[in-house]
Amino acid sequence: MEDTARGEAGRTDRGREARSRLIEAAITQLADGGMRALTHRKVEQRAGLAQGSAKYYFGTRAALVDAVLAHLVDVELPLVLEVDPDERDEATDSRDLLDRAQQVVDAALRDPDRVRARFHLYLHAAGDPDLQARVRVARDAFVTRIAASLPGAQSEAGARFVSATIDGLLFGQVCAPDPTVSAYAARYVLAAGAAGASLAAGE
Repeated sequence: MEDTARGEAGRTDRGREARSRLIEAAITQLADGGMRALTHRKVEQRAGLAQGSAKYYFGTRAALVDAVLAHLVDVELPLVLEVDPDERDEATDSRDLLDRAQQVVDAALRDPDRVRARFHLYLHAAGDPDLQARVRVARDAFVTRIAASLPGAQSEAGARFVSATIDGLLFGQVCAPDPTVSAYAARYVLAAGAAGASLAAGE
């Protein structure tokens, strides 16, 4: 009985590891070649797994894309900078907040493949209504998290502004890094948060 349980646990662990390798390979494949390059075979080759592995674990390319989106949300959602209402008045001058904002920017840009993969998905969604709906769900997770830090009746509007501003910053920095943007990125993030709070409050 114990041998059976150990065997099941081993298969579960191997399955979890294979799924993780396939998702990471899919992210790199997206970053390097966009959606046209995202095939089961190329992902399997990049992951170093046997042919048929991607189909076994994900079934369809859409399911693989969903797994990638879910993974990106899991990794990036904790990076959202949460600002306590008591900190908000001094947000742009607080050394602690600036340091935290810089940590968020550094963490977001530490893996440019992840950022590029996400934007490849976003761009492809423009011509794919089904993917567009799935991207919207993923993006809304960030909007909800940001809105939780923005007091006011229009917190969603403020959060969408903050989300769009940070997406623009990340997009610009992975496409053509700018030293001025790098130097001021933390202040840009805090300024976006302040503007978002103003929008949320209806000012």
